[in-house]
Amino acid sequence: MSARQPRRARQLGSIAVEAALLLPMLLGIGLVGTDMHRVGIERAQIEQAAGSAAITLAAQSQLTEAGLQGLIDVLTLGRPQNYQVEIMNVMQSGRVNWGFERGEAGELCASMSNGRDYLGELPEDPPEEDGDSGDDDASTLSMVVVQVCRKSSDLALTGGVVLPDTLGVRVIYRAVALKIALDEALQEESQANGLSTSE
Repeated sequence: MSARQPRRARQLGSIAVEAALLLPMLLGIGLVGTDMHRVGIERAQIEQAAGSAAITLAAQSQLTEAGLQGLIDVLTLGRPQNYQVEIMNVMQSGRVNWGFERGEAGELCASMSNGRDYLGELPEDPPEEDGDSGDDDASTLSMVVVQVCRKSSDLALTGGVVLPDTLGVRVIYRAVALKIALDEALQEESQANGLSTSE
């Protein structure tokens, strides 16, 4: 009986030591998992907001300054200081009808425009014939492109996960109208901001 007690005590001591050694590792795994979950939620929110804005814009035939500001408020989740948003109406040929940049975070992502043409890939093939001026553009459709970039420095992570400086997403939807008209204030801004050629 007395010989069994030391053996049992050694087993319990061994289990206690193993548990003490495993606890920090399990805690670290839990913290990293929590961080990854938080980053995933943040990215999903950005994707959902950008997709909703692109769908809303694609269904419009006209865009007003108040309407654009409402979209930006939704996109930035009330925190414009953390975001850079670029919104464009792009012809099938790649020509940019108009474009706007919003947010207060500065240049987080490269612009999608060279001042005339969209720089990314479009999901539609360009028209067979394409003229040099906007009037001769042979496009039969246009698309709305929304790029949202968010700085990640304010995300409080506890598990030591290293994030890129910027989380970004780009969404493209086919527009109902060939050209989405702008109100006077937005026309002036679009002509002055260098994202598109003057209409």
